[in-house]
Parts: sequence; structure tokens; C-alpha cells
Amino acid sequence: MVTAQDENDIVNFLASGQRDASKLMNAYLNPAIEGLSYGFNGGWYNTAKAHKTFGFDIGVTVNAVFISESQSYFSPNTLGLENISNFTSTAPNGMAPTIMGPEANTTYTLKVDANGDGQNDTFQGPRGVDFKETLKISGVLAPTAQIGIGIYKNTDLKIRFMPEVKTGSSKVRLLGFGVMHDIKQHIPGLRLLPFDLSVLIAYTQITGATGLEGEFNKPSNDTRPQVMDYDMDAWLFEALISKKLAVFTFYGGLGFNTIKTTSDVTGSYEIPGFPVAFKDPVSLRFKNNSARVNAGIRMNLGPVYLSGEYTLQEYSMVSAGLGVTVR
Repeated sequence: MVTAQDENDIVNFLASGQRDASKLMNAYLNPAIEGLSYGFNGGWYNTAKAHKTFGFDIGVTVNAVFISESQSYFSPNTLGLENISNFTSTAPNGMAPTIMGPEANTTYTLKVDANGDGQNDTFQGPRGVDFKETLKISGVLAPTAQIGIGIYKNTDLKIRFMPEVKTGSSKVRLLGFGVMHDIKQHIPGLRLLPFDLSVLIAYTQITGATGLEGEFNKPSNDTRPQVMDYDMDAWLFEALISKKLAVFTFYGGLGFNTIKTTSDVTGSYEIPGFPVAFKDPVSLRFKNNSARVNAGIRMNLGPVYLSGEYTLQEYSMVSAGLGVTVR
């Protein structure tokens, strides 16, 4: 999931000790973790109309999550660090880049002289990915492939997935399930009205890892890999409405996201200046909850459809989809 120029550079933070490293990693990763969690929880539907039994759709959606300029940087001076006396940055504002920030260099000065050369030790912090410059967007992209199939009484089972993707020393994969049910059929006064009304419950799990080998040695008696693991669990609860007019379907929804992410640095690390190797040194926890409202339009070209939507939530996003449906 971490995809910086040298994504395992994040392990450099361990040079500041376990407590400081946890704070620095949290500040550095937070915008991407939260942005991705909302992105991978989007694009579940483009109509509130359920399939007939054994009807199906197959599609691909890309969600682009917007991240504000303020989340491109963080200030180490506000984190209450114990072992760092100073830091410098080549960023114009003198702050440290988050993973979403620019490719600025940062140098952290420790309060110790482990080498005994009369100068306090330093280490280089990781640079940002600089999405705004490289991809011309201020955010993250979350692509998914999805299958929906009608199972019984206007109920769709949805399955989304992303096979394991590897880049550099990182890998990530996704699997999710959802159920959409037509509730208009259960409300006598609404049955004959010319629109569709459904509810959706969906769950997505994203797992990944970034290898951290190479920067710090490990004890000879510990053969476990040095790695940063990720595990993200995202739930979506939403009420949906849609109306078809000619080849267009207009749709919208009102719902709630709840997302929990864990990120652990595992393995053992021998850090200069610390007498004992760090074992499984960092464990991060992120939890996000947000109401959401979205609106979109789908163009139906026979069995092929194109869709686009905007979602207003804590991290707003736009989504685009392409697929085939047989009702």
C-alpha cells in the first residue's frame, strides 16, 4: 500500500525509537490510509433496481478520492517527540511531507551521539509520492472489479475483488461482499410508483504489506521478515433510489461508512543507539466513520453501461464505471 519512490524508507523512522516512530509513521501514512479506505468503499452500485433471478452485471469502477492540500504535510514539532531535537525540510513551508505530499527531503536530528563522533546522529525521513505532480490529482485512486447477480426476490449478491498487485516491495489485494435488496416491494403505497428503492449492506477487506528489509539488521536468531502489514475492514450501509429515463438512469444514495484499519511493523530491528533490538516495534490503528450522500448517472448502451458519480463524505470522491449487465 505504501508506494513512495523507495517505499521501505518509512522504516527510517525507527531510528527515533519505538514511541517516536509510531507517531511519525501515523502522521506520514494517515491521509493515504483514510483516503484509500473511503475509495475502496465506493462504487458499489449505479442503480437501485435489483436483477431478476440469475440476472447479472460485471463491471470495473475507479474511485478518485480527494485529499486536501493541508494533508500533504505534517509538523513533527507538534507530535510530542521524545528523541528528536530538530528536523529540517526542503519543502517550501519547512514542514515534513506526508505520503501524499511532495518529494521533499527531511532530515531528523536525534538527541544521541551513538557513533561517538561528537555530533548528534541524523536520519532521512521518507519523501512523499507527490500525486498532485505525477498524476495531476490531489488524491488517491482505488480501482475495483465487481460482479452482481440476482439471487431471490429482487435481491442482488455483489462480489468485488482485486487480485494481488505488486509494486516494488509492496503488495495489496481486495475482496468484498454486498447485498442489495428492493424494499419498495414491501411498502404497499410505493409499489406502483415509477422509481426503484433499495437498501445496501456491503463489506470490503483490503490486505497488503510492504517489505522493510535492508535498512536495519536483525538478530541472527530471528529469521522473520521485516515487513509492514496492513488490514482494512470497511462497512457501508446505504439507502438507494434510481429512476430510468430512456437510455439514462439517474441514481443517488444516503448512507454511512465505518472503516477500521490496522498497520503493524513486524520483525526485529537492530537500531544504532538502542541496546536491545526492537521486536514488532510499531502497531497503528485508524478508525473512520462518515455519513455520505452521492448522486450519479448511468448511460445504458444495450447490455453495456457507463456510469459516473460524485460522493460527498469526509473524503469526497468521483467514480467512473464501465460494465455489462443482463437483467
